[in-house]
Amino acid sequence: MLSSYLEPVRTGFAAFVGVGALVLLPLVALHYYRFGRVEPRRALVLYGLLAYGLVAMAVIFLPFPSALECTGEDMLSTTPFQWVTDMRNNLSATGRSGVEAVVTSTVFLQQALNVALFVPLGVVLRKSYGRGPFTVIAVGLGISLAVEVVQYTGNLGAFPCPYRIADVDDLISNTAGSLLGWMIAPVALVVPTVPHPDASTAPPDTVTVPRRLLGLAMDVTALIVLTHLVFRDNPWWLLALTFTIRVVLPSSTGRTPGGWLLHYGLRRADGTRANPLRITLRELLGVTGLITYTALAPSSWWFALDLAVLAVFVLGAFALPVFRRDQRGLPDLAAGTRAVPTADHSRTTPLAPVP
Repeated sequence: MLSSYLEPVRTGFAAFVGVGALVLLPLVALHYYRFGRVEPRRALVLYGLLAYGLVAMAVIFLPFPSALECTGEDMLSTTPFQWVTDMRNNLSATGRSGVEAVVTSTVFLQQALNVALFVPLGVVLRKSYGRGPFTVIAVGLGISLAVEVVQYTGNLGAFPCPYRIADVDDLISNTAGSLLGWMIAPVALVVPTVPHPDASTAPPDTVTVPRRLLGLAMDVTALIVLTHLVFRDNPWWLLALTFTIRVVLPSSTGRTPGGWLLHYGLRRADGTRANPLRITLRELLGVTGLITYTALAPSSWWFALDLAVLAVFVLGAFALPVFRRDQRGLPDLAAGTRAVPTADHSRTTPLAPVP
């Protein structure tokens, strides 16, 4: 019996991979619009609910019948706990009895799976969103009722007649599963609690990753144009220009050309001026270090090493900050620096560190 569910589960996970990739950028954009960052616990819960929902729907509705013959058979069961009577009749017909016979019977396993299918819903509603038992029961009952209506109407008219029975016992089992999930939620350690929006939002003096990426693109564009047109792609001039734009200018003015155009600069984590040593360390672990490696590394070096260096840079400098309130990457964390809006440079008191 369990093997019959494996294919729908695989189909649900395959759908999650495709849909998850499709909604990744919109999700990031939505989070940035609301919070100025991607809150990791919110993103994890949303993706977990997406995976759970697609797998659950696949288990409930798949496989679709290739050929459906409508015989007029009643596909609606309104007798509560009819499954108990059916199980007794099956056990009696096969001459089986006892606890083992009950828990291994097909009818019992079907109801157990109906309960288990809605347990994650109750866990997430309580652990992640702090909902009470009555809300969990109402949501579980509402979703289960919607499923049964869809089944009874032949998937809202997609089929000329139902191919699965709409059963009141499914309503009871699914709702019980939601309540069971609510009860065991406190021990579900892998499910995070979604923080309050105030704790999710980046502080107002934070320069977001997209803004810094655009500023970096402006700096790199200036480097490429100058190196190609003026210095004939000389790698040493590229390094000299990179050091000037990314280290010398921020050390004296606090900003690169891209930062000047987008109105942000580089400071220490507490808001005071960053000295040249901190800026140099930040750049060697970040953009300047990557450009230096690209310009001087022999072309015969391993391609895998090139990918590793690029991955460390991208993940450390731009992927990690997406999830942090202060938007600081590994270079900033190591050097004790952070990007701040230009208006903050006029403050007479240091910025408070972001928790």
